[in-house]
Parts: sequence; structure tokens; C-alpha cells
Amino acid sequence: METRNFYILVASIAVGLASFWLTIYAIVTLDVDIFQDPNTIQIKGNGINGEITLSVNELSSDPYQQVKDKTFTIKNKYERVYYNTFTGVSLWSIIEQNQHLLLKDPSELTFLFKARDAYQSPKPLNLSIAQNNPTLVILAYLEDGYPLFEDGPIRAIIDQSVVPEDEYSSQYTVKYMASVIIE
Repeated sequence: METRNFYILVASIAVGLASFWLTIYAIVTLDVDIFQDPNTIQIKGNGINGEITLSVNELSSDPYQQVKDKTFTIKNKYERVYYNTFTGVSLWSIIEQNQHLLLKDPSELTFLFKARDAYQSPKPLNLSIAQNNPTLVILAYLEDGYPLFEDGPIRAIIDQSVVPEDEYSSQYTVKYMASVIIE
């Protein structure tokens, strides 16, 4: 019986060490910020001056263009098309309201959505997409009139009509939003 307990102890230590090192890996390599408030989103990157952190309450406030109850077309790689209704704030209006945020012309910059679980958009998109289609690139906080408890509280939404050809908007519709990276 004592040998069995020793093996259980060794196995427990091995699992603990593996968990510890996987957590360190996630923090360092995947750039996961475990201390960021889950009710906030950051806008950061080499293409902007500084960094902005906004809460859900700030996103839903007056200075920003609100997109209310808009139906978005979302297509996945299996060619299934979904029509979901979201309410949120235009990404471009956040950039516009924070004057002197961009270091370059929007056509020279890209943006990428990154989630709390380290998922990110497959590739950066040109920022002019958000500029030219402000109501089709949003940071949503409501779906069908209800808060995004399971997928949020903030979710990036891009309509299929504005993503590049041969791309699927579902890849850019990022749940559990943590940051928008502009470079």
C-alpha cells in the first residue's frame, strides 16, 4: 500500500509541474495577459500612440458610433452562412474619437483581433476596411438583445461582405475579445 501512495504522490507532482510550465508557456509565448480585466478590451500595437483600455460600459457610451440590432452575415469554412443580430460599437469610431491615435494613414496599417484564450484572427486585415465600412466591423456586447455572457463580454464581428475573397468572416469573428492590435 505504501508503494502505491508513493506512485500517486509522484504522479501528482508531475501533473502539477506540467500545469505550471504550460501556464508559463501560455503567458510568455502566446502573450496571454492573465491579469487583464475580462470586462475590458485593449487597443494597442506599433501603429498607434500608446494604448487604450475600454470597458463594456465605456464602449456602449455616447462618444462612439453605436451599431444597434444589425444583422451580420457570417460564413464559415464549410460554406454555412449564419445571420446573427448584434449590437456594438464601430471599431473605426473608437479610433476616430481618440484623435492622434494612428501613427500612419489607415491604408498603411492593419488590425488583428486577439482573444483571451490566445486565439487570434488568421491574418491582419487592412485598417481601411474598418474605415470604409464602420457599421460592418464592430466590437459587439449584445447578441439578439442579450449580453454576451458565454462568448464575451465583448466579441469582434465582421460582416462577410467586407472580408477578403476566399476568407471566411467566422475566422475574424473572435469571441472573448482581449485586444485589437494595430500595426
